[in-house]
This record gives sequence, C-alpha cells and structure tokens, in this order.
Amino acid sequence: MNEGKQSRQRGFEADHVNDFIGAMTTGGRAQMLADHNTLRKKERHVFYFMRNPSKNRYSNVVLFNEGAIILEKQNKDEGTYIHATKLQSKFGRFVLAQAPKSDTLFDWYRMIWQCNIRVIVCLVSLENTDECAKYFKQKSGKSMSCKRFSVKTFAVRPENSVTTFELRLKNSSAKGDEKERVIHVVHYPNWNINRSPEPRHLLQLLRATWALEQSMASVCDARETPTLVHGSSGVRRTGAFVIISMLCRQLREKGTVSIIAACSTVRKYRYGVMRNKIMFATMLETILNFAADQGMVDRNSKPFSNAIKKARIALMDRNKEEGGGGGGGEGGDQEDDE
Repeated sequence: MNEGKQSRQRGFEADHVNDFIGAMTTGGRAQMLADHNTLRKKERHVFYFMRNPSKNRYSNVVLFNEGAIILEKQNKDEGTYIHATKLQSKFGRFVLAQAPKSDTLFDWYRMIWQCNIRVIVCLVSLENTDECAKYFKQKSGKSMSCKRFSVKTFAVRPENSVTTFELRLKNSSAKGDEKERVIHVVHYPNWNINRSPEPRHLLQLLRATWALEQSMASVCDARETPTLVHGSSGVRRTGAFVIISMLCRQLREKGTVSIIAACSTVRKYRYGVMRNKIMFATMLETILNFAADQGMVDRNSKPFSNAIKKARIALMDRNKEEGGGGGGGEGGDQEDDE
C-alpha cells in the first residue's frame, strides 16, 4: 500500500466501541432500526422489471420499483405492471415512461386514465412503430379503440417544430359521469438522440406544454394531473426534457437553478437519466437560452457566449468519441449505450 496515501476510512467519524455498546444497551435498538431503514431507503429494486420481460422495450433499461406506477386491476386478467415512473417535485409533476408497444397499448390507456393524464409530451416520430406503437390517429376526425378505451382526434395544430393534437379519450367502464376526457399531445419528433436539438425548438415545446398544463389544471379543478413524457425508452430525451422543465420553472419562479439537485432527483427514480454528455450539454444550453429570454442574462455578453461555447465543445467531444455521431438506432432488445 502507498504509505503516503491516506485511507478513506479515516474521513468518517467513528464511535468509540464503549460508546457504541452503551448506546445499544440504553434504548439503542430503536436507533439501530432507524439506521437500517435509512440504509434501505437508498436501495433500488428492480423485481417488477425482472418479472415482466415481455412488457419492457429494452432489457438493459431497468425500471426501479421505487416510484414505479402500479396499475389498478378491474379484473383478474389485467396486470399491474407498466414501464413508467411517477415523479413529484416542487417544479412539476411528471410521469416518465417508455413508449407503448403494440402489446402494452391497453396498459398505456389504463395508466393515462388512472393517473388523470391531460397533457402528453411525445418526443419520438409516430411513423416508426418500432419506437412507439400508435396510440392515436394523426388526422382530425379519425379514431381508434383498444378494449374499453377509444380515442378520437378532434384537432391538429402545427406550429413551427411542434404539433399539438387534441384528443377525446373514452372509457366505457368509468364510474360516474366522467366517461370522456380531453387530452392534448404535444409532439416534437425531431430530437435525434445523437445530436442536440435547437434550444429555441425545445423552448417552444416547453412553453406549449406549460400553457396546456395551466389550462388543463383549471378544467380539472386543480386535481393532480401529472404530465406524461415519453421517448422510446423513456430515459434519454424524456429525462432531459423533464429536468429542463423543472429548472426553467425554478429559474422563472425563484431566479436560481439547482442543476445537480434536479438531475439527482430524477435519476433517483428513473434509471439512466442524464448519463451522457449530449443530454447534459443540451440541458445547459437550453437553460441558458431560457434565462436570456427572461432577461436574466445578456445574450450578447462574453460570459454568456463562453458558456454556450463550452456546452457545444462538450457536444463536439461526444461526437468525436462516437466516430462522427452517426447511427443511433435502437434495434433489438437493448437500448444503445450513450
């Protein structure tokens, strides 16, 4: 062992053995159990994920039990599993989910109804059914159904890089008078996982989402209405968008940002979020541009330009590591490592 290198164990405060024994013999059992519970709270379990391999898009994108949505059953033939995580924070309520598969479409509608979802952010192309099964029609007046659910598209509103779809979701077995709900899908299909999208496009997507969240909250009598966000795996683009939304809302309301805290909060419940440079640099550049739009920083200042430059250099370094940034398919049952 290198004598000049200090053991990391010396950095931890220790109890003298007599103090430890004394604590254990004077009501220390309760403290021992509390300490053990604290340790267990930091554990992450994946047995829901392991028990349902056919419902997972990728075998290497696990779902933590902690925060996982448990579907309610109406009969014994219905399952309780879906690859989705519920997240509540000071700056937004979200469901982060993998895109539905053709054989999990019914579960997808069940989750939307159970969680009272009114706004969905879709970050994949709906033309590629390998990445996302179609869960609504993209033409106004068209409808589709799945068991007790039917969904009809009432309006399509394209605006620059974002298209908003207004849907009516019906549940024939719903209790009470509310058998139909209005749901909006905000669709941004141009986010390539190997390249950073234009910050102005992401900010347009963000503002469109916020506007719908506000209008739907008033319609729903302030009930809990988390926003459903999905890409294909529900990790990379999904996690980045959720963190961007949280941080931009924090900037707008508090004038501060807690980047590491926000990332850590989401990563605690959703595996693999913000694990690569592209998504992290995308988040940083988008937040900087939002701050400039809010008048918090001078877009023409040297510090702002330098910060943007550093974020873009990180992207360039990532592209070099990948040999030019090509490819990026998500074929097979494994998500590409970023």
